[in-house]
Amino acid sequence: VRLCKKEVNLLKHQLVEPSLQPGQVQFLLSLLNQREPDQQEIAQHLQRQIGVSYTGSLRIKRPDEQVSLNWLEIGELSSIEMGSLDRPDPILSYWLQYLCYDPLLMYYRNGKIEGRLAIGCEAVKGHSEWQLTLRKDLRWSDGKPITREEVIKALSLSYIAPIITEIKPDGKTQLRIRLSQAEALFPLRLRYISPRPSHSTQPYRVISGPYRLKRFRPDIMTLHFEQNPDCYRGENTCIDWLTVKRFTRPANAVNAIEDGTIDLLAIHFHAMQSLYQFPTTVPCQQWPFFQDNYYALFLNCHHGPLSDKRNRSLLKGAIDYRAINLYLRMGQIADEAEGVQPSQPLDIRVACSRMVDSSGGVLQNLAHLIGKSVGSSVMNSISVKGGAREVKGEIREGADAFLIPIFFGLEYSQLSQYFRSDGIYNFFGYTNPQVDALLSQLDQTANIAIRKRIGRRVLDLLQEDFAVILLAPYLQYTFSPLEIQFDDTLTYSADLLQNMNQVIVERRQSG
Repeated sequence: VRLCKKEVNLLKHQLVEPSLQPGQVQFLLSLLNQREPDQQEIAQHLQRQIGVSYTGSLRIKRPDEQVSLNWLEIGELSSIEMGSLDRPDPILSYWLQYLCYDPLLMYYRNGKIEGRLAIGCEAVKGHSEWQLTLRKDLRWSDGKPITREEVIKALSLSYIAPIITEIKPDGKTQLRIRLSQAEALFPLRLRYISPRPSHSTQPYRVISGPYRLKRFRPDIMTLHFEQNPDCYRGENTCIDWLTVKRFTRPANAVNAIEDGTIDLLAIHFHAMQSLYQFPTTVPCQQWPFFQDNYYALFLNCHHGPLSDKRNRSLLKGAIDYRAINLYLRMGQIADEAEGVQPSQPLDIRVACSRMVDSSGGVLQNLAHLIGKSVGSSVMNSISVKGGAREVKGEIREGADAFLIPIFFGLEYSQLSQYFRSDGIYNFFGYTNPQVDALLSQLDQTANIAIRKRIGRRVLDLLQEDFAVILLAPYLQYTFSPLEIQFDDTLTYSADLLQNMNQVIVERRQSG
């Protein structure tokens, strides 16, 4: 768009002909980065052509701003296969966790740290030992104290537990945490750790967050939240009551956002496919945080056909990336591959995580498209149970490649876990001394600009080694007539959840 701006300006009045349906226009909008100045004008023009207009706004409250109470109703579109009678849908569990339980700290994309259960986390020795300072007089909603033991248990059960070597009390409100490796952005990881009460066995009854659930059943499809008057923070709440509704049928979700039953409809990238069957003129908004999310293909460089670097190069050149993007956005599988197919079929086995692929076989279809690209009529794909950590041992000897959505982390904070020689998610034992050295430097650097430079260099080396092939972005969208005013404190859905009591909804009165 940037290179052809003049031509686009000349043709933009023809971009939307009567033959284009609203769903097709939404597809065009999903291809644009609506925050880039060069593409913003085109996106606005397309939105006007299909009658897109905002009826209000959603933003984070400014300091000392006085506002009246409001409400918010949110929908989540997820697969009917997700969840069960004895276990909540994972999407709704995500909302429950972040609304009912506060994290230790908040860490934003601009590097700002905001206290929650803890008021700070300071490096003691390099970046491998940290001192966490908790608030004084922390209490659960039932008045009982939040103990250091509960915080220690939360850390010990968290996703960063493998790199924690020791946690010990250091004063009345402090903990000393020792790590097995340097982690310059360790405070960032505390954002996703929320202690639970040890004295309550009933889920979501005793809480620490700003909202409480009116009633809980694992199979429930709609969650109703109200203010938690006993929240330790004691802050004024902007959203008085909140509803989160799970949808499994796209038509019902679209009807709800069209008729105003819900204010926001949150969907993940693969769910865009089903929505094109039920076009809507409600604005589709991209969350800006998801710039380093990809569907990625990790390659086994140690045995099998991909141990030959020439085959890895052939595979990367043969993949039809356009067909992959077309499938992910619209659910359509091209009849013929457009990549440069190798002269001889390249028979490879692709493993897909069954846990990640529970939402309709997206990864299996991507594996099929990769198979077509390399000239195989039938892709010999295999499925493995579990997430990234669980499948590491299972796939190393049984697969030539592993297909999974991956997030490289804020400022590449998770690159080491995937590509350092001893990384806990290094699926196929990838090793490169230069990459190891750069990742060690990255893990010891807190400067955002330097981290970006190092991270990009590491990705360049990974591409040169063909250790991983980035297939397509893995984005998050929200349909809403409320214009989301993105800033450093509101960049993706977790920001919205963890700052919900500071969210301001301004609705314009019709007529």
